[in-house]
Amino acid sequence: MPSNSQTPPRANGPTIAIDGPVASGKSSVGRAVAQRLHLRFLDTGIMYRAVTWLALRRGISIMDAGAVEKLATDCAMAVDYSGSESAAIIIDGHGLSQELAAAEVDRSVSAVAALSGVRQSLVEQQRSIGAAGSIVMVGRDIGSVVLPNADVKLYIDASAAERARRRWRQQLKTDPTADYRKTLADTIRRDELDSQRSDSPLTVADGALVINTDGNEFLDTVSIVVATVCHATGLTLQPAASEQ
Repeated sequence: MPSNSQTPPRANGPTIAIDGPVASGKSSVGRAVAQRLHLRFLDTGIMYRAVTWLALRRGISIMDAGAVEKLATDCAMAVDYSGSESAAIIIDGHGLSQELAAAEVDRSVSAVAALSGVRQSLVEQQRSIGAAGSIVMVGRDIGSVVLPNADVKLYIDASAAERARRRWRQQLKTDPTADYRKTLADTIRRDELDSQRSDSPLTVADGALVINTDGNEFLDTVSIVVATVCHATGLTLQPAASEQ
C-alpha cells in the first residue's frame, strides 16, 4: 500500500528494498520514508497474513501444506492503493485491515510464509508491483529474492528483547493481560522459523546496509533511512502537498 500523502508518487522513482525480522520497525519506517520521498509503499507481510487469515476462515489446517499452497495460488488478491491510513488488502472479495493483526494470524503466519508454493505465488505478484519502480517495499526477502536489483537495499534490525518490548506495548493497548515473557518467546520462535526456512530464509541481502534501531527514536531511524536513500539515489526531498 502506498504512503497516504496527497502528493502523487514521483514518476521514475527508485526501488527501495527494506528487510528485517519481526517487530524491527521496518514497516513503520518504510511507510514514513515513502511518505517523505513521495514513493509508493507495500508491506509484503500483509499478503502472507491475508493468505493465513483466509486459510483460518475456511477451516484449512495450517499444517496442510498442499491445501494452503493451493489456496495462495487460486485466491484473488489485490492491494488497495486508496492511500488511506487504514488501506487494506483485498482477498477473494474480503477487504482486510485490522483482521490481519489478530493473534491467531500472528501465531500462524510464519508457518504459512515458509511454504514454497505460497512464496512462489506471492513473490511473483510482488515482483510485478515492484517492476513499476517508485516504491518502498518491505518484507523479509525483498532485497535477496523479490527485488535483488533494487536501487537501495536496507536491513532494519534490533535485538529480540527490544523487538519484543515494542510488540508487547502494542498488545497492551488491546489486551491488558499481555505477557512480555510470552511475547519474547514468540519473537524468538518467529526469528527461528523465518531464518531457518528452506525457501527464501530471512537474511541480510548482498549489498544491504544494516541499520540497528536499538535505542533509536522512531523519527531518528526514519531520518537515517531517508538520508541514506537520498545519498544513494540523488533524490531530494519534496514539500508535501499542503506546503506547495
